[in-house]
Amino acid sequence: MNTILSIFAKFIIQSIVKFSYIGIFLWMLLESFNIPIPSELVMTFSGFLSYSHTLNIYLVILVGTLGNVLGSVLSYYLGYYGGYPFLEKYGKYIFISDKDIVRAHKWFERDGEAAVFFTRVLPVFRTFISLPAGIAKMDIKKFILYTTLGTLIWDIVLSFLGYYFASNWQKIYKVIDNISIYFFIAFLLILAIYFYKKYREKRKSAQKFIK
Repeated sequence: MNTILSIFAKFIIQSIVKFSYIGIFLWMLLESFNIPIPSELVMTFSGFLSYSHTLNIYLVILVGTLGNVLGSVLSYYLGYYGGYPFLEKYGKYIFISDKDIVRAHKWFERDGEAAVFFTRVLPVFRTFISLPAGIAKMDIKKFILYTTLGTLIWDIVLSFLGYYFASNWQKIYKVIDNISIYFFIAFLLILAIYFYKKYREKRKSAQKFIK
C-alpha cells in the first residue's frame, strides 16, 4: 500500500514539474471533486518550487484556489442535479429518508456558510463538503464565496509552508499527511455512527409496526 502511495506521490510531483501551473490547477480541481488527491503534497511542493524560483508563489496560490473552486462548483452541481434525485429515489436503501434530506436542507440554509468555510480548512472533510451542499441546494453565491475564502486560506498556508521550509518541505508534508489520517479516521467514524443510528431507528420502527 505504501509503495502504491509513494508511486502516486512521485507521479503528482513529476506532473507539477512537467506541467507547472496547469498540473497544480488540475490536481486541485480533482481534489475538490470528491477525489482524495493529497492537496497537502500538491501545494507544499509547489511552494518549494516557488522558493527555488521555478514558480511564483502568488500564482501557485491563485491557480490552486481556482482549481479548488471550480472542482467544488462541479461537485456542488453533481449533488444538485444528480445526488438530490438519487437520494429521493434510493435514499431509503441507505437509511436516508425524505425527512433527513429536508433537515439537511434547513441546516445548510441556517449554518451552511460556516460549514463550508470551516471544512475547507480541514483535511479530508474539505474534499467532500461540496456534494452535500449541492444536495441540500445551498445558495450557490454563498457557497462559492465561502468556498473561495476557505480554500484560499488552505492554499496560502500550505504554499508558504513549502516556501519557508524549502528543502524540508517533505517533512512538513509528512506531518500534515499524518494529521490527515486522523481526520480520515474521524470522517469514517462519523459516517459509521450516523448509519448505525439510522439502522437502529429503522429497526425500532419496524418492530413497532410488527407489534
